[in-house]
Amino acid sequence: MNKIIKLTYFVVTTSLLSQTAIAEEETLSERVLGCVKITQDKARLTCFDQATEQYSNKSVDLAVTPLAAQQVDSNVTQLTAEQVDSFSKDQVKKTAEETAKEIASITLTISKLSKSPYGQWRITFENGQKWQQKDNYKLSLKKGQRVILTKGAISSVFLQKENSTKRIRVKRLK
Repeated sequence: MNKIIKLTYFVVTTSLLSQTAIAEEETLSERVLGCVKITQDKARLTCFDQATEQYSNKSVDLAVTPLAAQQVDSNVTQLTAEQVDSFSKDQVKKTAEETAKEIASITLTISKLSKSPYGQWRITFENGQKWQQKDNYKLSLKKGQRVILTKGAISSVFLQKENSTKRIRVKRLK
């Protein structure tokens, strides 16, 4: 019996509150429609301001449901500490120790040579790496010849023969 009384009280209270909210909405819409009929700009503006003034001071409290919070968390990918640390690290100036550990150049022996239809070298080295010339400069190469690959600025790589200063720009294919 006690539950029925509580339930009845709840239903009556919510229906009364919802009716007052509907009545307020109607009065606001009636006020706005009344303001639309005013022809003078300043008078119409003050009418709109007065009509909406009492409603702008009310704050609406919205509760976030736990389900919505779980959905947001599941959409965020889990990043490891290493991934977070390495994000855009190439923009940070390297320390002297890090630059000392980097390899500036390597020496390899050519195992296979071919030319592209545009006359650029395609080079395969003994370790299985495949490289292709990116520029159109001439450089005579032979199978079995030792060459030096050197890092340049902005991730470019140059190939030159041993004991030579002439070089070509290359990119790694495999």
